[in-house]
Amino acid sequence: MTRLAGQVALVTHAGSGIGAVVARRLAAEGACVVISHKDDSENATRLVADIIWRGGCAIAVQGDTAFWPDVRRLFEETAATFGRLDILVNDTRAAAPSPVDDIRRADINLFGAMLMSQEAIRLFGEDGGAIINLTSLARCNLAPDAAPETAIDTLTLGLARAFSSRNIRVHAIAPGALGPHEPEIDVIARDARSRQFVALPRRATPDAVAKLAADLACDNGRGSSMRLMTAS
Repeated sequence: MTRLAGQVALVTHAGSGIGAVVARRLAAEGACVVISHKDDSENATRLVADIIWRGGCAIAVQGDTAFWPDVRRLFEETAATFGRLDILVNDTRAAAPSPVDDIRRADINLFGAMLMSQEAIRLFGEDGGAIINLTSLARCNLAPDAAPETAIDTLTLGLARAFSSRNIRVHAIAPGALGPHEPEIDVIARDARSRQFVALPRRATPDAVAKLAADLACDNGRGSSMRLMTAS
């Protein structure tokens, strides 16, 4: 699989969890991957070693995506190492535990996604790029942080519309957002070029999320429909 050969992807919170699975999949597709982590250096280093052992290309960079100096350093190291960026995956679900309450933590996740997206757009080249936001289930189960997650959806759609002329595609994936028996739904977005929102069933595996992220990064998600996918 070399659909992403020659491209550079940055994945946040990628030391473990779905972020790590997505990073491994993008590397398998041929991308050089920047493994961003807040305080998971052991797992991030192990993941980089595994990707390189399999013939891939990866580096790990520590930083808090909600802290501007760390975000700036993260993109500076990406540019210094690879000279470009083509794909950003914001895992807004995976922030490390914090002493603040759930609503405040979700606000931090949103702020981090905004900072990361802003800097990614600056680094994307003339060919554009892809931003993929992994969101939580909050907007579907009315959890306390539902408002910030809805804001991430709004950010996704707003960026897609604002930067489509630069060939920048923006998507959101919500793992587990649909029940196992809900039908497949198509919603037409007149002003958006791409499938902004893709919801996966609760039984969807991390590998399924990673495959979808790779497909969207490869530009397979271009079109006018926002598709809520329930296929396993």
